[in-house]
Amino acid sequence: MQRSRATVAVIGAGPGGIAATQQCKREGLDDVILVERGQPGGLLYHANLLENFPGLRGATGREAVVELGEILMDYGITIMKADVTNISMAKKGFRTVSAHGPEVISKYLVLATGTGPRKLGIPGEICEPEWRDYTGERVAVVGGGDAAYDYALRLNELGAKVIIFRRNEPRALNALVDEVRLEGIEEICHEITDWQRSHDLYTLRYGENTLSCDMVVTAVGREPALPAMDFVYHGCEFPTGATDVENLYAVGSLVLRGYRHATLAWGMGLAAAMDICGKEMGVRKE
Repeated sequence: MQRSRATVAVIGAGPGGIAATQQCKREGLDDVILVERGQPGGLLYHANLLENFPGLRGATGREAVVELGEILMDYGITIMKADVTNISMAKKGFRTVSAHGPEVISKYLVLATGTGPRKLGIPGEICEPEWRDYTGERVAVVGGGDAAYDYALRLNELGAKVIIFRRNEPRALNALVDEVRLEGIEEICHEITDWQRSHDLYTLRYGENTLSCDMVVTAVGREPALPAMDFVYHGCEFPTGATDVENLYAVGSLVLRGYRHATLAWGMGLAAAMDICGKEMGVRKE
C-alpha cells in the first residue's frame, strides 16, 4: 500500500476543511494534505442562495463552490480524492486509510467530514437534489426546516411543481417561509403515512388523501458523518474544535449541530489551523 506522510491531514473539503488547509498554508505550514471523496464545498453546493456569507452574498451554492475551488488553486492546494474508510492511532499521530488511495500518516488530524442525511426509507428518495431542469415534474419535498424550504425554492426556480409536506408549523427561517409563500409553493401540514412506487411515479398517502409525484426529496435532519475509528473522542472546544484526544480536531457541521452554518464552519477550520500552527511553530495565539 502506498503511504503519504504529512504534519496535518484534513478530512473533508467543505468550508471548515478548506479554511483549515488554507490557514495552514498561509502560516507557512505547507506539509498538509486535504482529503475529499467528492467535490469541494460539501453540502454548500446544494444551497439555493447564500445571503449571509461575507464575500459570497447573493451567490448560489454552485457559484460558492467555484469560489472555494479558486481559493484552493490560489494556495496550490491539491485535493487527494479518496473515500476514507478507517482512522486509527499511529505511533506518533494518526493513520487514515481510504478505499482507493494512499494511507496517510499525520501528526495532526482535522475531522471536517460534515453530516449525512437522515432518510425516511422511501425507495428512491433524494436527499440532495441535483442542479438540472425539472420542467414538467412534480416534486414532493418532505420537511419543515431551512433545507426543505431552500430546496423547494431551488426546485421551483428550476421548473418543478413543488409541494412541501411538513408535520408541524415550519421551523425554517421566516425569510425562507415568506419567499416560498410569495412564490405560491403549496404547503401541506400533514405527515406522509404511506407511499407506493410504480415505475417512476410515487403515490403518497396523507390521512385520507393521496398525491402523485415524480420525485420525493427528503430533508428531515442530518447526522454526523464519520468513517470507522478505532478510538473515541468526547466533545470539542469552541472555536478551535480541539478534542480530548491529543492533536485531534473536529470542526464544522460535524459538531455544530443546531448551529450548523457555513460561516461558523469556516471560522472553526480557521481557528483549528491557528491552534495547530501555534503548537507546531511555537507561536501561541493570544
